Amino acid sequence: MIRALALTSIVIAVAVTGCGGDSSGDTTAPNVSVPAVTSPIAPTTTAPATTSTATRATTTNKGGKTFNPKQPDSATNDVPPAQGSPQEAFEKQCEQNPSTCG
Repeated sequence: MIRALALTSIVIAVAVTGCGGDSSGDTTAPNVSVPAVTSPIAPTTTAPATTSTATRATTTNKGGKTFNPKQPDSATNDVPPAQGSPQEAFEKQCEQNPSTCG
């Protein structure tokens, strides 16, 4: 009887482990296509524009000084102020009395 019980237990164990031939326990990745990563901004292949520092557009004012009206007023590019402006009055004052303008 023990032998029959042991044999029955083995048959049941084999039958249980042999059942269920599906592959539900497999872990395979699904086939997914991934698009290529692209930049949102297209690269440029042209060189940046260069600026010219030529002073061709110079004008002579009444004092005989030359300046470029397209460039900012500076020590090397003395653009005269508009006539009748406070800046013109200040410059006239400085020409007449240089010690007041330091």
